[in-house]
Amino acid sequence: NGSSTMTSITLLTTVLALAARTPDGSSAFGRKAFVLQGATAAAALGLSLPLPTFAVSGGGKDYSTLTISGQDFSGQKLSKKEFRQTVAKGTSFRGADLRGCSFARADLERADFTGAIMSGSSLEGANLEGAILKDAQLDAAYLTDSVEQVADLSGADFTDALVPPKTAATLCARSDATGKNQYTNILTRDSLFCPA
Repeated sequence: NGSSTMTSITLLTTVLALAARTPDGSSAFGRKAFVLQGATAAAALGLSLPLPTFAVSGGGKDYSTLTISGQDFSGQKLSKKEFRQTVAKGTSFRGADLRGCSFARADLERADFTGAIMSGSSLEGANLEGAILKDAQLDAAYLTDSVEQVADLSGADFTDALVPPKTAATLCARSDATGKNQYTNILTRDSLFCPA
């Protein structure tokens, strides 16, 4: 009945609270662990309690599949955010921290990544037609042949980036595959292993 259920829950909560204490009286577990343990123990006693939900920081789809065309993300800290299949035509990411971001199959036509930190980012299959990568830090980034469509790659640092060999050769042949990245001091041609 309802009375015995409430008594069981009260008893269970008290036991868990005492068990979670360390000898100095402080809690050995965080609130989340305590609530989850209580819900698990209640289920073991045949009691029906809803399990709590907790947000995971940085998780979820972030900007994936959204349309953010023309917006200004300049200078923002967006590391490890998801931009998969995002439509970001003409969007500015100038000087933004985009380390570890995924732009897989995103529409980045005319997007501006001037001076952006894109270390370890994925641009797999992204539409980069007319995008600007001037002075972008693309070290250890994952790029496909779509990078051939960018409007400007002068000063970009491709150190340790995964670029298909044929695409790297195409980039080396471009007249704007020049300059030194103003942040890393790495020559664009050196980072692409262009022939002298």
